[in-house]
Amino acid sequence: MFDRIGTYSVSGLIAGALAQPRRLLLALLLLGVPLAAALAASWSAGLAEADLRERVQAQLALYDANLRAELERHAAVPLALAQDAEVTALLADPTPARVARMNAKLEGIAEALGASALYIMDGSGLTLTASNWNGASSFVGQNFAYRPYFRLAIERGEGHHFALGTTSFIPGYYTARRVVAENRTVGVVVLKVGFERLERAWAPGQEKLLVTDREGMVFITNVPDWRYHALPRQLPISLPITPSGSSEGLDVLPWAFGGASDRIALSEAGSERRYLLASAAMPGGDWTLHSLTSLEPVTTRGQVAGLLAAALSALAAVAVYAQALRRAALTERLTLQEAARVELERRVAEATAELRATENELTQAAKLAALGQMSAGIAHEINQPLAAMRSFADNAVVLLERGRTESVRANLAEIADLTDRMAAITRQLKGFARRASGTLGPVSVQGAVAQALALFEARLRREDVTVDLDLPDAPVWVVGEDVRLQQVLVNLIGNAADAMRDSPRRHLRITARALEDGLLLSVADSGVGIAEADLPRLFVPFFTTKEAGDGLGLGLSISHGIVEDLGGSLTAANHADGGAVFTLRLKTMDNPS
Repeated sequence: MFDRIGTYSVSGLIAGALAQPRRLLLALLLLGVPLAAALAASWSAGLAEADLRERVQAQLALYDANLRAELERHAAVPLALAQDAEVTALLADPTPARVARMNAKLEGIAEALGASALYIMDGSGLTLTASNWNGASSFVGQNFAYRPYFRLAIERGEGHHFALGTTSFIPGYYTARRVVAENRTVGVVVLKVGFERLERAWAPGQEKLLVTDREGMVFITNVPDWRYHALPRQLPISLPITPSGSSEGLDVLPWAFGGASDRIALSEAGSERRYLLASAAMPGGDWTLHSLTSLEPVTTRGQVAGLLAAALSALAAVAVYAQALRRAALTERLTLQEAARVELERRVAEATAELRATENELTQAAKLAALGQMSAGIAHEINQPLAAMRSFADNAVVLLERGRTESVRANLAEIADLTDRMAAITRQLKGFARRASGTLGPVSVQGAVAQALALFEARLRREDVTVDLDLPDAPVWVVGEDVRLQQVLVNLIGNAADAMRDSPRRHLRITARALEDGLLLSVADSGVGIAEADLPRLFVPFFTTKEAGDGLGLGLSISHGIVEDLGGSLTAANHADGGAVFTLRLKTMDNPS
């Protein structure tokens, strides 16, 4: 009864409201369409801006990593040269022959690295030899003792500075390393790199990128007209580093306030365009990386959504108008229309229910597909531990019913070990990637070997390399640091895999033999071996037997230095059965427990 009364009441209200359909249509077009367009445009623009912010932050992190990699790419070069005996001999007695030989060497290294300059200064700051020795703006004979990087290298051992070259008038980033001989400072090795390659890599991007220093001056950018311009101090923008000093008298970036602390307006092609500003502090807190991303996609998406909503609203208004005309013309047939409407509603309800059922099935299928994608990557690694855990749990129930508590305890211990094994699957890469602490302590040889091999598991399996381990059953502890020892093992295992790439037999053997005062850990391969003429120079910086572009020849040199820092030694030889063998001599220590 209530439904029938309610239906007729609603019909009466609708009939009264539709008495003047033209006025209703006019009201919908003047009020409903603009309101729907505004709400749809605002909602869509908000979603688009949120998506844009996430993408901008991800892109900014990539550019940040790109810049950090560019700065760190050549960091090992001055360090390696500072430890080069030829450099020490040159600083001790800079004879013309030594200077000429070093000029050629530095020129070759700088050319291979794509560096602006590579030069060596004595303790007073006088440049003795340089990669640009034969150029018009040669550094040879120039005294750069006044440059900050030289003073920092003399005082602290290492110096960094970005500046405009006083001789070449070319900007660059300077990395300096102190050279020490017989416990006294004898000179400084300096590497100068430019950012042209980085700017060329940034050029194709959609973002406008720039890097500013502590004073807010732009020195790296993919917009050439912005270089050596200062950030505008008057704009209320949010920055991780507030520029010091004043921009008075300097060329200022052509930025205008864009309506928020992260919005910038630029005048381009005769019109004003708005950009989203994102900034991040760079290494040491002295540099700031900025990116400007156009907000036009956000505006366009909002406009499209508004137009679509307006069109749909207009169509709905026309439909309502048509319905009103129809209802006004068919008043006499109200009873028949009511019956038809009830039947239509029933069919719509059935169709809606069917559609909802189909939608639920599709949603469930999508959930299962997503679960399958997420679990596929780890299922293989954890299936066996899970199966074993289930077996131990079932056995524990049976043993518990029989009162064999000791056996139950053993089963529970096995389950705990399997849980640790599953956790170790995700801990391997994380453990290798963390930074070294610099503190020496007990390191498990078996653990370090296992971690290093785990990182190469996929490659060794793909290249059909057989791994043979001959390690003591009891844990052996050596003096070292797990991350650094793993770094050495990863380098040796990687070199061994490279050496066996074209060999018909690929066999990697890792052995450990105890000595009275230490341990010998060997990594042997079945490759072509090492040429006898190359053995004396194998650990010399920049010496490599690989093809050009495969490496700078610093891996073994750095590994050799790490092992010596741990109080051990690293040697190389050819195996009697073929292939190369690298042997680490390490100090052992008592079980830390």
